[in-house]
Amino acid sequence: MRSVCKTMIAWLVLAILPVAAMAQASRPEAQAIDNNVCKTCHVAHEGHKVNTYHNDCSACHSVIDPKHLVEGGKGKIKFPASENCLACHQNNDHKRVNWAFSSHKQAEVECRDCHGTHSPKQSKQFNLALWKADRKSIACMDCHQDVAARLNMPSHHPVKEGALSCVSCHDPHGGKQTSLMNKNDQCYKCHQAIRGPKVFEHAPVVEDCTICHNPHGSPNRRLLQIAQPMQCLQCHSITNNRHATASVPNGAQLRNCTNCHGAIHGSHIDARLKH
Repeated sequence: MRSVCKTMIAWLVLAILPVAAMAQASRPEAQAIDNNVCKTCHVAHEGHKVNTYHNDCSACHSVIDPKHLVEGGKGKIKFPASENCLACHQNNDHKRVNWAFSSHKQAEVECRDCHGTHSPKQSKQFNLALWKADRKSIACMDCHQDVAARLNMPSHHPVKEGALSCVSCHDPHGGKQTSLMNKNDQCYKCHQAIRGPKVFEHAPVVEDCTICHNPHGSPNRRLLQIAQPMQCLQCHSITNNRHATASVPNGAQLRNCTNCHGAIHGSHIDARLKH
């Protein structure tokens, strides 16, 4: 009797094992997860293929809860953070090696906030006034709207006209601590005639160009923070023996200081920076 029971149990095990194996293989979580499995639901990303490194869903995303596959999208899935992107991009791109020290990193900005995830990010700021501006600058204006307003002022750097880009002066993946150039050096890349050293120098010019100029835009000519002569009078007073009689300045002195002081950025021959 015992031998009959053992024989029956053996036959039952042999019969059940293939069925269990087929059931296990039919479960979604047991399947090999590739792009085709993901795109059965994520149809919107069917055409996503930026390059050979961005055509594999599992390279950036990993399912950490089987419910995501079994119950139609429920459960947890790991989204790519900046660390995921840097796993590839920091090793082969020197522009991103200083990301850990960047201003954007400190503000908790992620790569996808600027670059998008499955396709290039479409800026909210795009309009006909910016149709000549490059895509990078338009993306910056989504967050830096105060700068975007400055670029519409009468005197501005030609970013919206397409002659300059935000990244011409700013490193989005770095910060002030990682740059070997100071603020003035950024200006000197284009304004080379102003670069010193000069025999007679103007102190604010040597210290910081933005003391007098707003680099993004201003309602005043030549990007001045304040219109002349008030810009100059922030530091210089009108003295009796040079600019006025009986402490009353004349009309010419209340117009433009640079009418007389033409070498305002420094001179090799005149201590008063007239020429």
